[in-house]
Amino acid sequence: MSGTIRLHSAADLTLAALEAIAWDGWQVRLAPELLGHVAATRKDMLAALADGREVYGVTTGMGYLAGVSLSADEQEVHQANLLRGRAVGGPPYLEPAEARAVLVVRLAGFLDGAAGGSPELCSFLADRLNDGFIPAIPSTAVGCAGEIIPLAHAFGPFIGSGDVLAAGDGRSGATQDATGALAARGVAPYRPGAKEGIALLAGAPAAVALGAARRRAARVLYQQLLVCAACAIDALRAPLSPYQPVVARLANDPIMAEVLDRLAELLGGADQDRSRSEARARPGRNPQGTPRGHEPAGAGNREPSLVQAPVSFRVIPQVLAHLARVTDRLEEDLRRGLVAVTDSPAFVDGQFVSHGGFHAVDLASDLDYLCIALAQAAELAGQHAHRLLDSRFTGLPDQLAAAPGLNAGLVVVQKRIVGILNQLRRLATPASIGLADTSLGQEDAMTFTFESAEKLRRAEALLRDVIACVLLICRQAWWLGATPVAPGLEPYAGAIEDMIEPVVRDRPLGPDIERVSRFLAAGSWP
Repeated sequence: MSGTIRLHSAADLTLAALEAIAWDGWQVRLAPELLGHVAATRKDMLAALADGREVYGVTTGMGYLAGVSLSADEQEVHQANLLRGRAVGGPPYLEPAEARAVLVVRLAGFLDGAAGGSPELCSFLADRLNDGFIPAIPSTAVGCAGEIIPLAHAFGPFIGSGDVLAAGDGRSGATQDATGALAARGVAPYRPGAKEGIALLAGAPAAVALGAARRRAARVLYQQLLVCAACAIDALRAPLSPYQPVVARLANDPIMAEVLDRLAELLGGADQDRSRSEARARPGRNPQGTPRGHEPAGAGNREPSLVQAPVSFRVIPQVLAHLARVTDRLEEDLRRGLVAVTDSPAFVDGQFVSHGGFHAVDLASDLDYLCIALAQAAELAGQHAHRLLDSRFTGLPDQLAAAPGLNAGLVVVQKRIVGILNQLRRLATPASIGLADTSLGQEDAMTFTFESAEKLRRAEALLRDVIACVLLICRQAWWLGATPVAPGLEPYAGAIEDMIEPVVRDRPLGPDIERVSRFLAAGSWP
């Protein structure tokens, strides 16, 4: 359900408010006193400009041409030209919520007043958020210092230059001419005043927006990985000793304590010695917990469980705690970046200050670290899948084949995981490393935040496929083992069983994997 975020100061635009506006479609309203503060700081900035001082990007060119002074007439058109001349990107574009987040963060940076934007610009920006005006912002091929290429696409449409998203998720490339989109809203193109063009181009609002998007996805994947890990533990009938609360105390790790608490919820009711022999029948299943009419040969004759599980099972708390910690660090940097003034030059205490606040290397690195942490979790899940296919660890038929020799079982599913992990390892290579010269050497450092975010987006999709594969394997192990799942896992196991029939005989399993992956992508868990 949507609502309205009312901003009385820059501090009111919190990370939660960003998500509400960008993802949930909430309206934004700017309080008169806030617009009054912006107007007062702009008045001071215009007075400072009137004394004839040279200000980068305002009275001069940009980049390598920073030493070129502009006449008064040239300055009149310069701010709009800045937005037109740097839009060199193309599809695929950011998804609508991500593009909206860029606008929200840019608005947040203006409310302090140091960027030098006018209250009219702030109001125009808020109005476009409220009327669904979504610029087509390229999601890749951003090799500039700061974010001038994507921000030219984000705010060129304000002046009637460029395109907005017409429909779909932004990945299709369907766009509409910005001038027509403004006209359809009964709005004239915005005419940027002194310093407003560079204010729209400078800074790093997209780094915060993209970081917020990827954090949202990571939080869901983290919970899904917890469920997947618990399912694998249960399907293997692994000893529960590594998941006791004392393990977090030994590690002096409060985040690991949260991981273990969640695993305890999911594995709740499972006996420590894993000797669950009494079935907990669910609707449509026989007393052994298997679908009626699909009982595997030898059901219930499973060998005794392990004394100690393989390492990949014992280090689940460590790997998932690391993922949670990396996500928390991203959130910490997002909260700081949302209220930071990243414009250069900024107008502070009567002076124009050129600085490197647009170089969001912290957020770019956070996205790289998060991609690595997701790849590590995926590799661990891949190991779980292989162990579950091995009778030495499960006491079940090799490859979880219902009729070994006659049927291949699920061994090919693990081979799909191997291929996915090969892609993930390459995606885990940091994108934020690799400086290059641009603007004839004037701009010689960049963060590649867009590239970090784009490969992370791809890694998230691949990880969901890994989780789907592991859940398919767990479902087969539960069926062959003919033992009930841990009570805490019953809702999840029931959902998996509803989506996937047991593999009684060989069949194409790609559709099953895709079905579960789409289920996960919809955020159905947790």
